[in-house]
Amino acid sequence: MSIDVSQVRSRFSALDADTGDGWVHADGPAGSLMPDSVVEAISASMRAPLGNSGGVFAASARSEELRLGARTAVADLVGGTPDGVILGPSMTALTYVIARAMAATWRAGDEIVLSRLDHDANVRPWVQGAAAAGAMVRWAEVDLDSCELPAAQYDALIGARTRLVAVTAASNATGT
Repeated sequence: MSIDVSQVRSRFSALDADTGDGWVHADGPAGSLMPDSVVEAISASMRAPLGNSGGVFAASARSEELRLGARTAVADLVGGTPDGVILGPSMTALTYVIARAMAATWRAGDEIVLSRLDHDANVRPWVQGAAAAGAMVRWAEVDLDSCELPAAQYDALIGARTRLVAVTAASNATGT
């Protein structure tokens, strides 16, 4: 399958020399460029009345419809189910919320396993949660030749006191 790069780039106004800087900013957790269709969909949803979930009025129903549509689209993209999709302001913000909730159950002597290949957004919230709970952070190291995380090392890192293993599907730095 071939990809028409010019056609793909044309879908991102931020890559247009007149409106953007022409550069691809590939730091996903810090804010990726959005295709124009996404910008337009967000803008359209913000122009219409929205309401709190569970209301008996049109704005509430519209909010539920938008949320379910977004969750369904993400589930289709990743091969999941809509009820397994959580939406929030950013990956970092969501990870902090989850980390605080989980860290409240950790105790001194508990362990978490993190990867040296992960973006800070999937490291810092867990490190801070572990520090608050007195838990120990164990690190999965990167194979510098392949830029991968050798799976075998996890056998030694995961033990009876392991409460969390956080590892990304693909590094934003290397793509592995």
